[in-house]
Amino acid sequence: MATNIIIVGALGRMGIEIAKAVLDDKDAKLAGAVEYASHPKIGVDYSTVIGVDCGGVKVVSSIGETNVKDAVVIDFSSVESTRNNLTKASDLKLPMIIGTTGLDKSDYELAEKAGKTVPVLVSSNMSLGVNLLFSLTEFVTKRLGGNFDIEIIEAHHKFKKDSPSGTARTIGEVAAKALGRTYDEAIVNGREGMASTTRDPLEIGMHAVRGGDIVGDHTVLFAGMGERVELRHMAHSRSVFARGAVTAAKWIASKRPGYYSMRDVLGL
Repeated sequence: MATNIIIVGALGRMGIEIAKAVLDDKDAKLAGAVEYASHPKIGVDYSTVIGVDCGGVKVVSSIGETNVKDAVVIDFSSVESTRNNLTKASDLKLPMIIGTTGLDKSDYELAEKAGKTVPVLVSSNMSLGVNLLFSLTEFVTKRLGGNFDIEIIEAHHKFKKDSPSGTARTIGEVAAKALGRTYDEAIVNGREGMASTTRDPLEIGMHAVRGGDIVGDHTVLFAGMGERVELRHMAHSRSVFARGAVTAAKWIASKRPGYYSMRDVLGL
């Protein structure tokens, strides 16, 4: 049986990519398209917006207006919208996949709380390859950290607002934990001027590049004396994130209430 999917942020770049991924997947069905209340396309047939037959789905302003009792919500909207939808999804007993960027500690705590009522999955990056990169970063850091210097370099398009990216922050959190440190203790954001001390062997450099239409590049550099190891993931298209989100939605549809990650989906 196909998994019903409601997309929040349906008219954004990622929302449209997710819709196309849902429509291309025989095991998924588009059940709702949600946008903010003042959007000029509210009430319009979603098919006319994305140029693909969506089976009569109209753009609405709330997940409650979809009238679908059995569906998974995929939310790639704004931080404020995601906060509101966590409460609504919990009330409606709808599982939720969250890919919104810019979330802070309180947002993750809110998602974890909602997970006591419904299955909730939060990921800074839905790409299957990136989530493997998280695991590889942990593996290499545990074996080389302290002896090899760690630097994280991420690059995105010039329109991206948050910096560093949510994905880079997650990589930093994974590496810092493997070093026995917190993110704030380990991370040094960029560098300029003259260093007053030698590099702390347990610090992690973080560097953000913004330009053009770069979809997303993430590199974890482990630099030793006489050698270095690089782990790198390059996204060529937003479709990789969309397919990952749909894979997660199909996976979580049958799960019990809980707080999940893409690592759970991949069995890592």
